[in-house]
Amino acid sequence: MDAWEADEGSGGAADREAVRTAEQTVHDAWLGQLLLAEAESEATMAASTRVRHRVAERVRDAQRSGDLVSLARSQAELEHADRACGRALGEYAEARDQLARELAEWTDATAGRARQAWCDRSSPRGR
Repeated sequence: MDAWEADEGSGGAADREAVRTAEQTVHDAWLGQLLLAEAESEATMAASTRVRHRVAERVRDAQRSGDLVSLARSQAELEHADRACGRALGEYAEARDQLARELAEWTDATAGRARQAWCDRSSPRGR
């Protein structure tokens, strides 16, 4: 006997509905946190990309002007910006992939809970 075949004396369908509601609430909250993390990592990636583009422009300006001191400094900054941009891109990809996996799980679990609720409502012993 599994959790969904609870003894009718202990609440039966009402208990199962309470469990489904709690599970859905937790899943929804978790998905919300993952959406937030994905959005924040996307914003970080976009910001680091903008910084990298500005630094790359300074490198081009220093090359055009022939200012070797400025060129050396801006090239070092570009290397730093490239690394930061790469890290931000990796973190965004990881957050996006985790969100995709969890969204698929959330969809399956939500559908399963809906089926269980339908079965409880249509079953004579679930009423």
